[in-house]
Amino acid sequence: MSKSRTIFYCIFAAFHLFLFFFSLYVDRHSEDYQFLITLQSKIWLLKYGSFLGLLLLGIAVLWDLRDVRAHRKEKDQLNHEINVLKAKLFDIQEEQRKTEYRPSPESPETP
Repeated sequence: MSKSRTIFYCIFAAFHLFLFFFSLYVDRHSEDYQFLITLQSKIWLLKYGSFLGLLLLGIAVLWDLRDVRAHRKEKDQLNHEINVLKAKLFDIQEEQRKTEYRPSPESPETP
């Protein structure tokens, strides 16, 4: 895995860990109504946080699609190379058969 992909997945994991710990924190303070009202006044941060999560997910999907396309292209190139090598091998074998199966110029004598 490339260094940039590792960094990206670390950021993605940190985002999800933050969400997990934040949900535990809110759950622990669910009886404190003042806390919930204060939290409700900062709901706009949740909108941006969820957008960030969707953006990170979209980047991960696009990155994966790009890799799949690159691997497919590489596979097609390798298959083409294999077919070219098979054709060359077939031509070499045909040449060898032609040189090995040369009929002798003398006709065989019949008794």
